[in-house]
Amino acid sequence: MRPGSPAFSTQMKLPCTVLCGPEAHRLSGTALKIEPESMVLQLAANSRMFPRVGEKVDLEVHLPVNSELAGAKDLSIRGLIVEVTESRDGVRRFVLSFRRAHFRDRNSKNGHSTPPKRKAKAASEGWEM
Repeated sequence: MRPGSPAFSTQMKLPCTVLCGPEAHRLSGTALKIEPESMVLQLAANSRMFPRVGEKVDLEVHLPVNSELAGAKDLSIRGLIVEVTESRDGVRRFVLSFRRAHFRDRNSKNGHSTPPKRKAKAASEGWEM
């Protein structure tokens, strides 16, 4: 970084949607910090269900729109919950590790991109002779 250049921070507050559990429950939250292979999320205490350590989740971080020329985008991530902490007021923070993130257009009528489809686990097929 050059002297006099603005500092870059991974700290922010962006709305996000988390899909978790075998039935892909939708939870609303806030992305607090994004790094190259990890992210910190916060979910409100009034959520019915929370992801657990070791659970895979799908996440969409809703990026702000700064220009009328560019459409709204979501950062789509599939990752693993590696840490959960709870504060006294019931707010839970989750650390998520991931390998890749993809940008998607937010193009549906309700303002959110189409949620990623969860693939059903295929039954193992036996070999016959």
